[in-house]
Amino acid sequence: MKKRRIIPTILFVLTMLLLFSFGIRQSLPIAPARPLSGVYEAAPRPELTWDNYRTTTFQTQTENYLGEHFGFREPLIRMYNQFLYDFFRKTYSDEVVIGKDYWSYYQQHVNEYYGTEMYRWYGTKEAACADFDREARLMWKLRGVLKDYGIEFLMFMAPDKGFLYPEHLPYRKHDTTTVNAREYYSAKFDEYGFPYIEMTKWFLELKEADTLPYSLMPQAGAHWGFSAVLAADSLFRFMESLNGQRFPEMKIGPLRESSEKTKLGDSDLENTLNLMRKLPHNDDKLLDAEVTIVKDSATIWPSVLFVGNSFLWRMHYFIPFDDMFSHSEYWFYNSTANYGRNYQFQASVGTLDILQKVLDHDYVVWFTDGNQMYKTSYMFAETALMNLCIDDSVVQKTRLAIMDSLRKDSLTLLKTKDMTDLNRNNYIWNAANSTLKKGIEHYFTELAGDSIPTARNPRIPEVLAIKKIKNDPQWMSALEYQAYVQNSPIDDLLKAEAHNVLNDKPLMRDLTEEIPAEAKMEMFVRGMMEEMRKKPQVVKEIEEKAQKNGKTFEEQLRADARWIINRKVEKGEIVLEEK
Repeated sequence: MKKRRIIPTILFVLTMLLLFSFGIRQSLPIAPARPLSGVYEAAPRPELTWDNYRTTTFQTQTENYLGEHFGFREPLIRMYNQFLYDFFRKTYSDEVVIGKDYWSYYQQHVNEYYGTEMYRWYGTKEAACADFDREARLMWKLRGVLKDYGIEFLMFMAPDKGFLYPEHLPYRKHDTTTVNAREYYSAKFDEYGFPYIEMTKWFLELKEADTLPYSLMPQAGAHWGFSAVLAADSLFRFMESLNGQRFPEMKIGPLRESSEKTKLGDSDLENTLNLMRKLPHNDDKLLDAEVTIVKDSATIWPSVLFVGNSFLWRMHYFIPFDDMFSHSEYWFYNSTANYGRNYQFQASVGTLDILQKVLDHDYVVWFTDGNQMYKTSYMFAETALMNLCIDDSVVQKTRLAIMDSLRKDSLTLLKTKDMTDLNRNNYIWNAANSTLKKGIEHYFTELAGDSIPTARNPRIPEVLAIKKIKNDPQWMSALEYQAYVQNSPIDDLLKAEAHNVLNDKPLMRDLTEEIPAEAKMEMFVRGMMEEMRKKPQVVKEIEEKAQKNGKTFEEQLRADARWIINRKVEKGEIVLEEK
């Protein structure tokens, strides 16, 4: 009987200690612990109601919440992780591998070097090659369609750390029976004449020459450091060569020791381990420099859509994209669209008008590294082709037909039998959408075969008319003013004006009387203020800046909004006075 009481007693004592430490941590004025690195979804604070208690929701939420908020959580977790590493050379993260000489790698980069990464995505070499062939073909088709509208589509592959520094990898046996995605795609792109840059080979040459004063890739990081600027210069020069245009030049200042913020990015892999002590480093070449953009009358400001992975973040960190491009967007993994000054605004790509967004730009760059090519283009090529070539109503009709088929499918019925109606419909819609995109050459004969599709979405004339309006600052200023006066969404007025253009009707631009410059400025400032209010992170930054500068929130918000509008005026995106 006594033995049966031991475990409940221990559990009770541990629970009381947990609650006590939580109370101590919350009540005492202790300096906040160093936060843990990584991405996680915070557990909601439990709410005690009769329904939550009856359904055990409250108990589950309380368990999760206390698990994240018990006293001294951060140092205890770091202590445990350090114990695992010191005594067993194990890490809590399945994604990070510590190699020789304390070098850090992502697990997939180790796998790729030794030839086993393919098995994470495909059962056989034949299945992988078939998928790679299909994706390369779709990307070539997409490039052909975009060329009809003067838009360049190209691929950029950042270097793979495993191939760049294999001497520090942990030893494993090579699998020579698989296929390497980076090498396979490079061969296919050569075959198609598809423009691409593959950086691993060039970075290997730079490493061999050993002439650069800064590290190509940091010892404790997954991505490049200041070498991203070197790669960017190659990318921009390559983009120029595609149509003979000249971009602004990058002026690089004197090299200096990297700042603490920069070094944080240089140690992103090690930071995810959440250890108590830093690992020994012998990387003494962590340098950077200020990069400024120089323009003249012969340079153009291109509009660029980047679609891809996190290697672009470091390039964007060092280079002022707002000065380099007239407009740029970054669709992170083709999921989250980052836009606006310094990419401070975000939106789900699924909520965007893909056709309008793609055709609005001068260049579309699929930005990735070799390892990510196993995942192909995250459905970007498929989605863009479908939007460019197929009528929206036909796409919707096809998707609904696939959904009807899935509702009768025995496996789908089994997977969704315990779901609510809403969750079941969402599951089926997502499954149908994925099936449709993976099979676009099957569902739409216009996209089948080995030639560039000739079919076009009938919305394209309207989209191109809207693009023409957007590229005319005076025209856009007139419509922005009408939107301000009429209290109407600018997108509605753009569509109405495009309708006027396509049907030879009087244009709102010509009916708008001359607007005083200060009235226009006030209109744009107010519009920017409202846009900034919708972004919690921006609001937080404004609040902190206001406190620092001794201003009210509204004063600081207006000042920042006016600064943004002034920048747009300087770049010619907004015209305040008619010439």
